Amino acid sequence: MTKTWLKATLTVQTTTELDEQRKQTFNAIAHDATDEQLAAFGKIVEVLTGDQFTAANLANAYRYDPQPIA
Repeated sequence: MTKTWLKATLTVQTTTELDEQRKQTFNAIAHDATDEQLAAFGKIVEVLTGDQFTAANLANAYRYDPQPIA
C-alpha cells in the first residue's frame, strides 16, 4: 500500500468567561505543523476571541492505494 497525505484539520477548543465550551475548526493546516506552532495558534485564537484556549485536536487525512503488482 502507498500512503498519501491529503489534508489536516485543526479544531481549537476554548472556554468563555461563563464556562461555555466552544469549538472552532480550521482547514488547510500544514502537514508538518509542530506542537509549538499549534499551541501558538491556539493562543492567537485566545487573543482574538477573548476566550481561554483549552485544547487543540489535529486530524490528518490520508489516502491508501494498493501498490501495483510488478
